[in-house]
Amino acid sequence: MKHAWRLLVAFALAALPADAIADPSALTYAFDFSKHEIGVNVTVKGMPLFMLLDTGVEPSIVDRVRATALGLPVDRGNASEGSGFGSGKAMASPATIAGLKIGGHAYPDVDALALDTAAISKGYGRPVDGVLGYSFLKDKAVLIDYAATTITVLSGAREAEELTHSCRSHYSIPLVFLGDNHWPVISEFHVGDATAAVTLDTGSSRRIGFYQIALQTKAIRDALKVTGSNTGAGARGSFTSKTAVLGLPVGLGPLRLPAGGIVSILPANGQSDKVVANIGNAMLAEISPELLLDYAGKTVSFYGDCAR
Repeated sequence: MKHAWRLLVAFALAALPADAIADPSALTYAFDFSKHEIGVNVTVKGMPLFMLLDTGVEPSIVDRVRATALGLPVDRGNASEGSGFGSGKAMASPATIAGLKIGGHAYPDVDALALDTAAISKGYGRPVDGVLGYSFLKDKAVLIDYAATTITVLSGAREAEELTHSCRSHYSIPLVFLGDNHWPVISEFHVGDATAAVTLDTGSSRRIGFYQIALQTKAIRDALKVTGSNTGAGARGSFTSKTAVLGLPVGLGPLRLPAGGIVSILPANGQSDKVVANIGNAMLAEISPELLLDYAGKTVSFYGDCAR
């Protein structure tokens, strides 16, 4: 388990419980997407919990109170502070999520950080017991079907082909990460005529969140028309970002969206200087009804125009 860590915080606003599909052998689970978040009902040691699936968190998270109540292993003598968005502090201790089941299917122990998820829960408007991040995803291939609001944990590439054969557009790229943080990076994301690196974040409810470094590019800066502000929430508390209309088309490969979309300009705290933006679920659901995150095969695939 890592003792030195960096917490890449999800910043969505709300999520509600979702029930697993009846046949757990299919490893397909329904998720709630009412607030552009991927929320899944799980059990840990038989206790029902609500967790999020988040590519922007490493390793994973479990609420400190829940961990204590369940008797999960927690190294309380090795607490440290994470980084990310929010104005408060997030003290966390290495922990293990043991006895995890989703839809009745048991998963191996998951490395995690035990911390107070009250700030996240407050932003969501309901208790959030944890976040399944990189330590859960790292050896799996997961297909997120935004239109059907289901997650399928795949047994291999052949199964992915069977589930996506009706999609008429397809774009695959290598799965690469933002340094040692294991946050998926799309290196050639189109913003108007330019290309730039962005992070892919299933823990964000936003469409696109531009980092401050993006404002150094004149074409992007001139295309942003600020319209107001909104509030997000992460493990370090709440934060405010500007909302804007982006006067440029965006996309990746053949999957494009027209100019005029609502985006956010993120605050300086928790910024990255290696990517210009963070794309979240709102955009992923628009541009690609099916997203394959193949950590085992080291590829990311986007499927659009899928027949239903």
